[in-house]
Amino acid sequence: MTEIKLKTAIYVRVSTEEQAKEGISISAQIDRCQNYCKARSWKVINVYTDAGYSAGSMKRPGVQQLFKDLNENKFENILVYKFDRFSRNVRDLITFLDQLNEKQVNFTSVTENIDTTTAMGEAFFQMIGVFAQLERGMVKERVKLAFDKKISDGESLSRAPLGYIYNNGKLAIDKLNSKKIKTIFEMRVAGIHYKIISEKLNIPISTLYTIIKNPTYAGKVKYNGEIYEGTHKPIIDLDLFNNLNPQQSIKSNTLIDWVS
Repeated sequence: MTEIKLKTAIYVRVSTEEQAKEGISISAQIDRCQNYCKARSWKVINVYTDAGYSAGSMKRPGVQQLFKDLNENKFENILVYKFDRFSRNVRDLITFLDQLNEKQVNFTSVTENIDTTTAMGEAFFQMIGVFAQLERGMVKERVKLAFDKKISDGESLSRAPLGYIYNNGKLAIDKLNSKKIKTIFEMRVAGIHYKIISEKLNIPISTLYTIIKNPTYAGKVKYNGEIYEGTHKPIIDLDLFNNLNPQQSIKSNTLIDWVS
């Protein structure tokens, strides 16, 4: 990618009046960035500003508009006065730079010696990619550990199904709707067709299919294709569930102590 007429987006930010008094006001940053572009014959496409916003969050109007234009491929390069003008959250910055790398969009700072349009900058981008991959792997591991802990405690990982509500983070029986669940299973095991059950209880047939196959109602929790013992009270007994789901045929002694 040539540097001549490189389509560039400028991003500037200040969070407080005190910062502006220290010489890094919005206008001062814009001037420095525009002069930087002029010296390199870069074409300024747009200037994105966030005045009075902290760099601790990416929920800033200027950043959000920049993201939108990035996805529409409106520029090839992003220029900031200083990296912390864009973000002080290392994780956010690494994630963002990794996205830029995938889109082949450069990221340059006026005051720091990092310019991804150069060979050294390209190497920097590659290192960012490694760290981003590491971060994604660590997040995945943390999420799995959290899920494993919840499952080992018999907690549900999804929203409460019909017939249950959440009470202090635990599934609890909803007295009103649990009666519908019992009726559905009893009618189905009696051989009554789904269409008749649907009309009687005003529940879509597709929802009935999901209910019948959900082991939560038998006091179990399904995770990663395996069935585990839940800590919540069942609405129906296990034999009734197995009668309607012979392909699952859950045993009474489901796995409990499965996390080492």
